[in-house]
Amino acid sequence: MRRSFYGFHAGPSTRVLENVIVYHPERLLIGTNVGITSGTQINAGGGVTIEDNVLIGPGCFLWSQNHTYRSSCKTIASQGYTYSPVIIEADSWIGAGAIILPGVSIRRGTVVAAGAVVTKDTEPFTVVAGIPARPIGRRESSAIESPPPTSLSSSGPIYSCFRNV
Repeated sequence: MRRSFYGFHAGPSTRVLENVIVYHPERLLIGTNVGITSGTQINAGGGVTIEDNVLIGPGCFLWSQNHTYRSSCKTIASQGYTYSPVIIEADSWIGAGAIILPGVSIRRGTVVAAGAVVTKDTEPFTVVAGIPARPIGRRESSAIESPPPTSLSSSGPIYSCFRNV
């Protein structure tokens, strides 16, 4: 059963810590046993799906919309937006300060290194790093166990500190 908080839907055992900002929360879907750490910003204008057993480190940006900027005869702010969904598949880990750009799918079991900028889809069970993010390693894909996240507060979700815009 999914719970609805601040306009977004989250599965059981999901923790969203303080100072997480979500734009367009009605377009955000969060699975079971997900941890989203402080300072993360999610712009779900184009839709963001975070599947089960995902960890998102502090200060990450998940962005599913962008400014349109084709015309040099108009200001960028007046040209509107483009929208493209972001999908974080199950058992992935997004390291601190990573940026996931619109239209990107982080495939199952991927690890995104701290500070990486992901501009295109990843392959399952890869480790990516850098700007732009490139594969630097692989994870074993057999017999993955998914224990509850232990790196987050064990006192339960801290929704009272959650801000949505």
